[in-house]
Amino acid sequence: MPEPTAPSSAPRRLPLLLALGLTLVFFHRAVFSANVFFLRDVQHVYVPLWEYWRERVLGGEFPQWYPFDGLGQPYVGMVISGAFHPAQWLSLVLPGAQGLKWIMLLCYPVAFLGMSALARRLGLGLGPALLTAVSYTFSGYLVGITNNPLYLMAAVTMPWVFWALEGFLAAPTVGRGLGAAVLLSLVLFSGDVQSYAVCLGGLLLWSVCRPAPEGRAFSLGKALGVGGVSVLLSAVQILPTLKILPHVRASSQTVEAAMVWSVHPLRLLELFLGPLFAGESGTRTQIAIDERLLSTSMIDLWVDSLFVGAPVLVLAGVAVAAHLRRPLTVLLTAAALGVLLLALGKHAALYAWVFEWVPPWRSFRYPEKLMPFVTFALAMAAGVGFEWLERESVARRWVGGLAGGLGALVLAVGGLEWSHQVFSIGWLTGFWEGTPWPEAQQRIGGQFVQGCGVAGVSLLLLGGLLMGGRSPVWRTGWVGALCFAGLLLENGSIYKVGDSDLFDEPPPFVLRIQEERLTQRGPPPRLFRVPGPYYTPKPLPLPSLEETDSLVSGASLVPLVPALFGLESSSAHLPAVSWRVLALWNDGPAWATRTAALFNTRYFVISHDAISLLVNGPRRVVDRMDAFGLLLLEDTSVLPRVYLAHPRCVAGPEEAVRRLRGLQAPREVVVECAAPLPESPLEAPRGEVTAARFAPERVEVEVNARGGEVLVLNDAFYVGWTASVDGTPTPILPANGAVRAVVVPPGTHQVVFSYRTPGLAAGAWVSVGTLLVLLGAAVVTRRRRHGAHLAHLA
Repeated sequence: MPEPTAPSSAPRRLPLLLALGLTLVFFHRAVFSANVFFLRDVQHVYVPLWEYWRERVLGGEFPQWYPFDGLGQPYVGMVISGAFHPAQWLSLVLPGAQGLKWIMLLCYPVAFLGMSALARRLGLGLGPALLTAVSYTFSGYLVGITNNPLYLMAAVTMPWVFWALEGFLAAPTVGRGLGAAVLLSLVLFSGDVQSYAVCLGGLLLWSVCRPAPEGRAFSLGKALGVGGVSVLLSAVQILPTLKILPHVRASSQTVEAAMVWSVHPLRLLELFLGPLFAGESGTRTQIAIDERLLSTSMIDLWVDSLFVGAPVLVLAGVAVAAHLRRPLTVLLTAAALGVLLLALGKHAALYAWVFEWVPPWRSFRYPEKLMPFVTFALAMAAGVGFEWLERESVARRWVGGLAGGLGALVLAVGGLEWSHQVFSIGWLTGFWEGTPWPEAQQRIGGQFVQGCGVAGVSLLLLGGLLMGGRSPVWRTGWVGALCFAGLLLENGSIYKVGDSDLFDEPPPFVLRIQEERLTQRGPPPRLFRVPGPYYTPKPLPLPSLEETDSLVSGASLVPLVPALFGLESSSAHLPAVSWRVLALWNDGPAWATRTAALFNTRYFVISHDAISLLVNGPRRVVDRMDAFGLLLLEDTSVLPRVYLAHPRCVAGPEEAVRRLRGLQAPREVVVECAAPLPESPLEAPRGEVTAARFAPERVEVEVNARGGEVLVLNDAFYVGWTASVDGTPTPILPANGAVRAVVVPPGTHQVVFSYRTPGLAAGAWVSVGTLLVLLGAAVVTRRRRHGAHLAHLA
């Protein structure tokens, strides 16, 4: 008699194999080439920020201050830096843009496994669970957000958070609760505070919606416990953020600024029909669509696609219809619709209402960032709907017929657009602001026809599969393949990859600055990119317009590109920039023509069209790139990084900014004085700075003062900085509205400026202490349970 064989492990391996295999197929243009993700914030923010973290950590230091933007700002406090996210540690072995590409590609198998594991834990079969994983992982939002890694990492972590919570609620242990709290904290550590808040709210809602033998109040208490522990674990990030919040622009943004990127109601069609409105960013056609049709006030979309596919929407509708009589279904559906209304932003009233009545919400912006929660809900509902149909054969055949009929109708609508432009010219015309853009109408019409074709054929095939009499395994496999094929067809072209030289090769202006500064010592030179247009050369020097725009963008040294090559920018780009700096930077032409030079800004990149602003007086043309319409200027009258000046006391920042217009720099400086300072005459002698040593968190200056002077350091005035003169602490005063000054007595002295992130030490103690206590509790309780089990067996 043959021995019994062990059950096959293939089903256990299947999610992992599919997660890896489907990612390889979907992202083959990135996987099987040396090209990298390069669009928008990948180039402008994350590669520079992560490379800075990597260099500091490899040098044995933890970065607390980031000197390369807005005259300097806190690295930890800006949150988006992701200073504590585990992905940062991967950057130690996966550096630069190439490393970031592989870190981002790794996100997709992680998302797939998270959705599959969550669906299985909720009781779905393997097939429906894999369907939810496919639908979420390769949805338009997750594919399109390859231009912004922090939001990708937050969206990838979200399914794992709910998976861990469900495990904890079902079988509560200290270890499981700690695991759920750690995963929730990773959403915040990725840099996405808004998703962290929504995730936390989702956990509380889910805890009262799931069946709970011990009662929903008890489940809610456990979820609150997970949330509370997550806050404690995240204290190392939360406390520094709260400390700097009064000093940043997010605390005072308007509701209009917060809702710039809102989901236009027309874009909801993309859930069904694919990316109708996406195209090459920066072209006249795309700008016309974004500004005049979708009212974004931007020249591109936040993400180019919201597509999840017609089969997913049909199956999600089945789930809602099948369980509509359950109050909890109504509650969860209402919550998903509420998030969708928030995502509509300025096109619905809810976001503005929440912005007004929930003060913490005011620091968030861009409602479109909420769309992964909508996608998550649709994907989970699709799995539930498919599972229900597999149990209800009569309903499955009925839904199959309905899907087939809907598919035929969609194909007919696509045919009407192809022959008579019923959508692009007929129906859509009334949504344009002013006269419709003919090229845009033609492009949208073509994409509408393609979307109808994919949706119609998908629905016909879905109908045939649901009505077929084959085995459930056969049907499940083909439905999953159908959904993946549709996502690949519609979203496969959304992600963009380009030459890694966009990051690795120093632009010509950088080479010229490095050449000029080769023999000079001191802090890195500062530059400012004067806002203005640049030219796109014809023919394109790179294969695509997006790559060419990225090349020109890098050549014009937009923030934070200079940081990749050791140059600082006085532009205000990152969210933790001081409101003092921002108030001056927002002063339009005055910043470029006069103010920036007060703050040690030596170089200016400017377009030909704006050259009349700066070519005068002490400014000279250092280099030019006529093909891009750009010039590099140097201001030879720029003030030093550190210098001694006679103080002129004012009461506050507004008066300081007004006084800048008549300031006789460098002999005098406007200082916000807590107590009156002696004000020497303008012609009085000044001392000199004899030596200076600069590091991000420590500046040492040696001075020989004459008396009645202050030492000015042209770095941002910010909470967390302290100063000492010959080892004796001395207050730092705001100077020229935005930078730092300290009073120095006559004679030779050493002045030291030191930075420690406010709240970082206390937050670290809270986070590490919480982790250690709960790990210890988990070990103790596990041993007790094991001992009790052994005693029971005995």
